[in-house]
Formats: sequence, structure tokens, C-alpha cells
Amino acid sequence: MKSASTAIEEINDEHNIILEFKANKIDPDRCPFINDTVSFTLNRGSCVHLAGPSGAGKTTLSNYIAGILHPEKGKNMLRNTLGIAIDTCKWNSSIPQGERVGMLFQQTTLLDSLTVAGNVCVALEHCPSTSIKSDDTIISTQQKIKALLETVGLDYLRDGPKRPSELSGGMARRASLALQLAQHKHVIVLDEPFAGLDYITAVGIAKELERIRRDKGTALLLISHEPEIVDIVMGNAKEVMSNGGTSSKNGSSNYASTGSSTVTLQRRESELDKQAVSSTLKHPSTFGKDAHQRFMVKVLDYFLYSLPLILLTFMAAGLAISMLSSDILRRVDVTDTVLSIVQKEIKPLIQMFTGEDDVSPMYTMMINMKVKGMLNTTIPPAKATLYAMGMAKLFVLEIGPLITALLLSGRIGGSYSGEVATMQATAQNKLLQTLGISPIVWTFGPSLLASWIASPLLTMSGTMLALAIGAYVGPQYGIGDMESYRNEVWNAVFVPLRLRGVVTWTENEGWEHGGATLMESVYSYLDLRCTYSDSYTDALIEISTHPVIFHLIKSVVFMTIIMGVAEMASRRKADLTPRGVPKVITTSVVMGSLFVIFADWGFSQLLLKRH
Repeated sequence: MKSASTAIEEINDEHNIILEFKANKIDPDRCPFINDTVSFTLNRGSCVHLAGPSGAGKTTLSNYIAGILHPEKGKNMLRNTLGIAIDTCKWNSSIPQGERVGMLFQQTTLLDSLTVAGNVCVALEHCPSTSIKSDDTIISTQQKIKALLETVGLDYLRDGPKRPSELSGGMARRASLALQLAQHKHVIVLDEPFAGLDYITAVGIAKELERIRRDKGTALLLISHEPEIVDIVMGNAKEVMSNGGTSSKNGSSNYASTGSSTVTLQRRESELDKQAVSSTLKHPSTFGKDAHQRFMVKVLDYFLYSLPLILLTFMAAGLAISMLSSDILRRVDVTDTVLSIVQKEIKPLIQMFTGEDDVSPMYTMMINMKVKGMLNTTIPPAKATLYAMGMAKLFVLEIGPLITALLLSGRIGGSYSGEVATMQATAQNKLLQTLGISPIVWTFGPSLLASWIASPLLTMSGTMLALAIGAYVGPQYGIGDMESYRNEVWNAVFVPLRLRGVVTWTENEGWEHGGATLMESVYSYLDLRCTYSDSYTDALIEISTHPVIFHLIKSVVFMTIIMGVAEMASRRKADLTPRGVPKVITTSVVMGSLFVIFADWGFSQLLLKRH
């Protein structure tokens, strides 16, 4: 029989245990560590230090414990991919699942859109076991936030109103720790929490962790390559006393340090390591360092990923406009109107020639039949010509480039501004400057050239699809046939330039004509003035407003506007933070679209000047 004191100690031990963990190596060829078993127990107030070289699997195991990997899917993934079998991951049943474990990353893990106090407040509101929404007043909520910030060594009034971007690395990790404490996390996983911190700041964070561990009973699973700092967290660091002696920092506390230990993972030698020894490793890729490489990537990105969007949009626009145009033209019937005009105008003439007061009904019937025959012969082809020319002019000169530009303002302009803004917020542009590289040349040059190629190709692709759809829709409504439609569209798009040199070449079909010498012929062919004007301005308008050239010019100009706006919007703020990136993208897309619409109006005015 067990004594009463022994039974009480066992109960206390069971209550004291938070997590029991054990993982086994089942595939030596894939498992990152060579240990047969990795096991440890986390007690209240204890600290387990996962030690070992990089690549030994420390972060993988800690991610599973922290719940970043799904319990079942993660377990299967570890088994099938890394050859690790999770044998035991047993949590104390008295601890609610939402309060089991939190994680403190190397990076600042705070919501950038909220202040430090706002972050802590959100953590409090979403704590499974407590709620600040019920009977708590605003004052008590602020008191909780104040207490949590002071627990991690932050000042409520000075540090609470700050945004995450305004915090130093040490302050950001203290604030992240406050979030975990706000949710009553019994275990906090710390993945290299001291990386990138100076020694004094790291020691300060370590002391806070050691104090929280002892005062709050929070267990820590610590991954770190800094043994001196780890000793402080585990309470094993010795401090120099005023009398010259040393003292271990294991003073009075609510929780003893029993259960604190170090578990070392030995890294398996991988095939890459073996190759490195034998010097057979392949050279790493440096693709992207040259401007032409970045240009090629952008061209493929801008064209291939935008093509489905452009084609679907033009398919819808082509169907809608062709069906509407065909239906209107089909409903238009001018026969009765023409007959009434003919009778009104012809009747007096017949009376004048015949000398009769009344016109014979026979004359009237014959005239009506003749007019109807003429109308039936001329109006359907006229409708077909009007339909084809309308589709060609509308898509080639007007809405084709505009639709593409508005779509690409979001697709390409938004993508580019997001890329540059992210580089701005993560100091990549500053890095380029320190390397002696212009950030504008690095990103804007290749991207602008790529957009100049992608935009006209996309515009032409969409326009051709819309015009091809018109060839099928018109005949369904009785408007012409496909062959005549294609001819009319071709004639409307590829109109001859009214330049003297072009006309001369067309008329003479050769270099020599009319007894002129070859040089005289060359000079006549190089005459770029219009046939209707001696002004070179009119000649420039004639060339630039030719449907094909106008189509390409509008695409390039619109794309230049979009990329220019995106460039200015993304680099406008030098101290941009990740929180500001969505605003930059929105500004770029909206302003780019507005400037494109304004430019389209300018192009319409240019068309009006064409004779």
C-alpha cells in the first residue's frame, strides 16, 4: 500500500506535468537527426532547451508541438517525408486546448495595423478561458493590458501607443511575449528568440523569460545556439556578488526549476554533405542578377498570367456589343420612310409630265416595287458594311486598348507596385543602394520594357478575339456573311496612308516612273506630307491615327502611365511599413485607371483632328 504522502506527491507530479513528448527515428536515410529517440517532459515552470546544429530537426519538432503542423496531417507528413514518428505528444487534460501552447518567433509577430496595446487587447479578447467583453469595464481592460506590458518589461503609457514598426527588436519580442501571456499559454515555444539582438538586449529578454517561468509557472521550449543566454533562462547563470563570491540565481520563486533540461539533437549527414566533401556539388543558380533575365521573367509573367483575363473579358465584350449592334441593325427598317418620301417627291413630277391631276395607281405600284427592289438590294449590304466597320473601329480605335489598360492597371500595375512597396518596406531598396545599384534601374527598367511588349500583344489578342466573335454573331441576326465581314473589317483596319510618298509608290508600283531617274523616284517616295496638306503636323496625325498604329500607340502610352503611377506610388514613402503596402497597391490601381481614362479622352480628341 502506498502511503498518503506518496500518493499526494504522485498527484502533484501529475498535476505539475504539462506535456510529455517523444519522437522516434524510423527512417535513417530521411530523418534529420541521428538520435534514436527524442523525448522530454515539460513541467510547470520548467525549461527544455532543444540544442543541436542547424538542420537537425529542432524547428520541425517545435512546429508540431506548437500546432503549426496539423496534429494528424502533420504526423503523417513527418512520417512519410522525414521519417519521424511522433510516438507521444500528451498534454495535461486539465489545460484547455486553446491555452496549451504559444510560439515566439525570431521575427516581429505582431499585427502591424494595431498598436502594441491593441495587439494585447486582441489577444485578451480571444483568450478561450477569459473574456473582457462581458462585465469588465474599459478601465479594467486597460489595467489588464498595463499589467501584461509591465510583466514583460514594457511601459504602458510610453510603449503601448506605439506601432510594431516603431519598436526595436527587443521591444517587439517583449510585446510578442505579452500576447502569449495574455492568452494564459502554459507552454511557450521560443525559436531563436535572441537572434539578431545585441548581448545586453538578449540578456534582458532572457531575464524576463526566467522571471515569467518562475513567477507564472509558464513552461518554455527553447531553441537557441547561445548557451550563455540559455543558462539565464534556465536559472543556471551565476552573478558576481559584492563580496567577490558567486551566487546561482535560484532564489525564492513560486515554481522550482525541476524538469529543466537540455535535449541535444545530432544532425544526420545528408547526401548534400557527402557531395560537399567530395566537391561534386553543382554551382548554385544566380538567375535574376542580370536585367535581361528579370525582363524575360516579367514578360512571361505579364503576358501569360494576364492572357486568360484579357481573352475572357474581350469574349464577353465582343458577344455583348456584336449581339446588340446586330439586333439594332436588324430592327432598323427604312422602307416605309423611303416610300413615303418617294411618293411625296415623285407624284408632282408625274403630274407635271402627264398633265393629269391624279396619278394612276399603276404608276404608284410600279414605283413602289422598283424602290423596294432597290432598297432590298442596297440596304442589307449597307447594314453589313456598317456592322463590320463599327466593330472594327470600336475595338481597334476605342475600347480595345482602354479595356486592356483598365484590366492591366490592376493586374500589372498592382502587381508591380506591390512588389516595389514590399521591397521598400523590407529595406531591399536600401540594400540595393548600399550595393551601388539604382533600385529604379533594378525593377522599373525591366518591368517597363516587359509591359511595353505584353500590353500590345494582349490588346491585339483580345481585339482579334472580339472581332472574330463578331463574324459569327452578325450572320445569326441576318447581317451579312462571314466572308464579307472579314473583308470589310480588313479594309477598315488596314486603310491606306494618305501620304504623297505612299500614293506615288502605289500608283507606279516600282522605283522608276515617267522617265524619272532612280534618285528622283527615291525623293518622291520619301515625301511624307499628306496629299491634302503641306503641313508635317497633319502628316504626323495621319500616321499616328492610322488604326493599326493608333492601336499600338494607345496600348504603349496607357501602359507607360500605369507603370509610371505604380512606380511613383510605391516609392513615395521612404519609411514604408508592411501595413502601408495594401494602400500603395490601391492608390496605384485607382490613380492609374483614372489617368488612363483621361488619356483616352485625349486620344479621342486627336482622332477628331484627322481629316
